[in-house]
Amino acid sequence: MSDMEAIRQFEEEVARYAGSEYGVAVDSCTNAIFLSLQYLKSVGELHDGDVITLPSHTFLSVPCQLKHSGLRIQFCDIKWSGIYQLKPSRVYDCATRFTEDMFVGGNALQCLSFQARKHLPIGRGGMVLTNDFNAVRWLRMARINGRHEGVPRDLDELEVCGWNMYLMAEQASRGLTLLGWIPKKNADCGSSDAYADISKMKVFQ
Repeated sequence: MSDMEAIRQFEEEVARYAGSEYGVAVDSCTNAIFLSLQYLKSVGELHDGDVITLPSHTFLSVPCQLKHSGLRIQFCDIKWSGIYQLKPSRVYDCATRFTEDMFVGGNALQCLSFQARKHLPIGRGGMVLTNDFNAVRWLRMARINGRHEGVPRDLDELEVCGWNMYLMAEQASRGLTLLGWIPKKNADCGSSDAYADISKMKVFQ
């Protein structure tokens, strides 16, 4: 199996398990969120200065990606378990949920984590689940420096100024192995109760 075949098979198996049409594997949930935000900016759904509402108790990297994307943050005391929406966008942080049929549906961009302490611990990795084929096409280019998969570098004409955020084939292969025995139903491994209130940090003001 080639590297790309392993990655595509991993994407397909996770999407099937979760209940979405597509999955796009990247190197972390943090970067899955970042790329999802960049996609929404590229199609005009988000703009510099837009306000995104987040729970005040969440992982630090999420508001960091909003700042890096030129967006403003509004923290609210929102209780959540496993998943929450970066409102009003269609991006969801789903880092601490991995269970059968967990996809929220529609054209959501639902971001997963495969970090070592998560349900599918491949060491490092993430994925965007979605039914939006246009998003899939853009994300697959954006994760590999804007390149088109399978096109020789000297013949490739970039459409996207991308980033170096792809998942390694070795991790995809490990994920495929783990998917063979993971239960269909799993309890969330994180919630608002597990995180400190970060809303008062100066860096996010």
